[in-house]
Amino acid sequence: MFKASDYLGLLQQLEHFFEQSASGSAVCNALSPAELRERLSITLPTEGKPLQALNAEIAAYLSHAVKTAHPAYFNQLWGGFNGACFLGEMLTSATNTSMYTHEVAPVATLIEKALVAKFGTLVGFTQVEGQFTTGGSNGNLMAMAMARHRAVPTLKQTGLSNAPKLVAFVSQEAHYSFAKAAQLLGLGSTNLWKVPVDDRGRMVASALETLILLAKKQGARPFFVAGTAGTTVRGAYDPLEKISAIAQQYGLWFHVDGAWGASVLLSPQHRHLMQGAHQVDSVVWDAHKMMGMTLTCSLLLVKQPGTLLNTFSTGDTDYIFHASEATPVDLGPATMHCGRRVDGVKLWLAWQHLGDRGWQTMIERYFSLAARAEATIRAHRSLAMTFPRESVNLCFQYLPQSDHYTENEMTLAIRQRLMEKGLAMVNYAELGGKVFFRLVICNNQTHRKDIHALLQNVVTIGHEIEASTQQHKPANGRHLPDKQEPDKRAKSLSHT
Repeated sequence: MFKASDYLGLLQQLEHFFEQSASGSAVCNALSPAELRERLSITLPTEGKPLQALNAEIAAYLSHAVKTAHPAYFNQLWGGFNGACFLGEMLTSATNTSMYTHEVAPVATLIEKALVAKFGTLVGFTQVEGQFTTGGSNGNLMAMAMARHRAVPTLKQTGLSNAPKLVAFVSQEAHYSFAKAAQLLGLGSTNLWKVPVDDRGRMVASALETLILLAKKQGARPFFVAGTAGTTVRGAYDPLEKISAIAQQYGLWFHVDGAWGASVLLSPQHRHLMQGAHQVDSVVWDAHKMMGMTLTCSLLLVKQPGTLLNTFSTGDTDYIFHASEATPVDLGPATMHCGRRVDGVKLWLAWQHLGDRGWQTMIERYFSLAARAEATIRAHRSLAMTFPRESVNLCFQYLPQSDHYTENEMTLAIRQRLMEKGLAMVNYAELGGKVFFRLVICNNQTHRKDIHALLQNVVTIGHEIEASTQQHKPANGRHLPDKQEPDKRAKSLSHT
């Protein structure tokens, strides 16, 4: 049975791990897969060992784990650490239940329904149903499935053989999960039409209407459009009100992928970015992104109650779901999952800890940090914004002072050295032929000084690479020099 003493070793090692993250140690230990395999022993033994003897394996894992709670972790759309969430993770794992029936998850079911109601209110739905899913991609798939069911309800029984040609629409910068959804649902990726975006990465509503009319002219049936609230790269927000008016005019299901950016609804100052959200049919919202919950913690919210059950229920479930589906108490029949982890408890505990005002403060702090970072980038002669900032994504490049390397080459070279030195993890992206840093600010451990240090290191390493090139000019074409220490002559960000 459970003995707290058996787990003290893990807790002590975790304490040391997080102390390292806070002390400014390397954010990562960048090794190739081959190097990592050489250093670790991951073979599975024939004979087991006591719990206390697992400390070596735990230590090895932690020594090579990326410190996602490190203040210089900017790599993905998630990061940081929330103590109440961590308590919820332990509680969830210890109680080890599944969300399919109220019978085995009585408190968790009530918590999930309460959270769905709260999030629905924030979106502006007067009625709402919803569930936690395994992530935004899964929520987008479920939304497209509901739209397909509304368009052709008989598909559940007859399949696609006699169905009309269905066409769905997303923006050119929508998440790739929609392409997967179109493939899995039998539409085919060629029937997922991408709508042009403006210079800020937002869907052009007039272009959407043009494509809808074109699809109808070709004999297809437009049935689904997805807007994005916070695109993955630029953090752009599609014009929800304009898209909603078009979707209603032509009878399309309007879904919003708010996996990244729906959390602005927690802030009175920034919720205008999702103006019109109350008019949509469904919303995906990832609390494991901007809200800082541990992976995964994602909700699918639906405006019309009963839609989930109508789409996903099936027969032959009496062995597990004993109550009548007419008054569903169990959450299982209205989802595409069976076994489903309890992801609501950690969010519920975090909300008990932070309250509405705590979430508001967190979101507004991220926007403030992003605005200051943008000002620094714009003021420095060696840095430039690649696209205008709309939320907390900053797309920028280092500007070489010579013609030996392009901005694209410098982005990749500088990023690699940042990781090799353990100074920071910041991702990159490519749009319109430009390769640039994608700095994402959603880590509650990050402060102004950490962002300043990142930008300073980008400039320092960039100057170091260029200085090395001047000393060792390539004979043929461009190349990047070997690893060296940063050039001390690099200009400080404090002198911009």
